Amino acid sequence: MNTNVSLEHAVLTGDIVNSSNLLPRDRQKLFETFHRLSAMLRERYPQAVRHDISNFRGDSWQLIIARPEKSLEISLYIRTYLRFAVSERKLDSRIAIGIGEVEFIPENNVSAGYGSAYTASGHLLETLSGSQRMALGFAAPEDSLAHNAAVILVELVDTLVTSWRASQCQAVYWALQGLTQTQIAQRWHPAPIRQPSVSNNISRSAWPTIKRSLIFYEDAITRV
Repeated sequence: MNTNVSLEHAVLTGDIVNSSNLLPRDRQKLFETFHRLSAMLRERYPQAVRHDISNFRGDSWQLIIARPEKSLEISLYIRTYLRFAVSERKLDSRIAIGIGEVEFIPENNVSAGYGSAYTASGHLLETLSGSQRMALGFAAPEDSLAHNAAVILVELVDTLVTSWRASQCQAVYWALQGLTQTQIAQRWHPAPIRQPSVSNNISRSAWPTIKRSLIFYEDAITRV
């Protein structure tokens, strides 16, 4: 079933960093990882994520988000999962968040849809350079406090995430789901760890600041 809409969405367009170094078996694992991510995202964010991730060319992907204010949190969810779940390859993804209208979404291939959010996201990904991994762009940018604050906030969060180790990414991944430090310790991959170790990773990742940033971002995007 195809979906015809004309509402503001966020489109995430991403690609895997240094994907040319992946071996064939790593590409297969990456494909399986995106499949798992789709299921987890739709379960965790049922109102925001209504379509599976579209994975194309093996190392590129797109995701449509019906609630744009959740776009930074979902981007963080994706990056942290990739950083620890496939940590032996030290995977990371660039993510361009484009906010605008989405006019058409093919049910089984969201990358074939169109709208200003698609255009903003695709163009933004092409501009990322150097160590930059995440950025935010609007289909109709304006020089307002809410717009500028949201853009800068994504850049700041990106700088923090890029500096994290796999263990810090995992701690934040579970914290995003509202788990306590004891619960995170019990669910730790590949084996449970002690709560003080979780506390250390939470502290080093600056999670309390990240959490406040996500709340501020949601408010800014809602005001936009």
